[in-house]
Amino acid sequence: MNSERTSEKTKAPAVDHSVMILDLLAATSYPMTLSEICDATGISPATGHRVINALLHHQLVAQDPSRKKSYCIGSRIFQISSTIYNKQSLIPYFYPIAEILKNEIHKTIFLCVPIGNKVVVVSKIDGASGANFNLYVGKTMALHEAASGKIILAMRDEDSWQGYLADELGLAPENKGVKGVMAELGRAHRLGYATSNGAPEQGVSCIAAPVLNLRNEPIAAISAAISSDTLSSQEARRYSKNLVQAARQLSSRVV
Repeated sequence: MNSERTSEKTKAPAVDHSVMILDLLAATSYPMTLSEICDATGISPATGHRVINALLHHQLVAQDPSRKKSYCIGSRIFQISSTIYNKQSLIPYFYPIAEILKNEIHKTIFLCVPIGNKVVVVSKIDGASGANFNLYVGKTMALHEAASGKIILAMRDEDSWQGYLADELGLAPENKGVKGVMAELGRAHRLGYATSNGAPEQGVSCIAAPVLNLRNEPIAAISAAISSDTLSSQEARRYSKNLVQAARQLSSRVV
């Protein structure tokens, strides 16, 4: 095992050691003591003790009651994997809904999910026009730039808006720019959809509606791309009817 791990090491040894321990515990069918973990990974006992304590603190590992002073995979690993799985499980439901939406408005349709302070395209269906948008699966965008990110942010509470603006843009609540962004998010919340004009992709405007879970929390967004730097209010209202309906249909599939 040591030789296999050597080639995977980076310049962050604490992270390397954490990954080695998590990989080991995930691969074993029984809880392991610290000495067994150190023997199997080649990590020194002192380092192993520090890393295990950090992983315990973050609930990435847990002490197993079935064996004295032994460790197993922690609950947070299951929370993380469950969150990712639930987001990905939307995709099979997205396809038939997006196909209908595409035929209604004749635009390329995207499914985006929030990851931290970013929004990521996880699925798309190309429109009949065949426009070559640089909005591919895996495309990552800031929440405040993309229509999908804006509507996801807008469906959260105002404290989340201010926290995002402070963390991502370094804007304090009293900053003049904050008022404009807050007003835009408030409007998107009221309307149930958001738009972006020429950002983050020049020459492309987008409109997006939120996908909500049973707690009315935004977990994704359905977005349509339009070949234009500007999207008029009249056009946005016209497209929004179909888009909001599609997002509600997908929301109804969330359990």
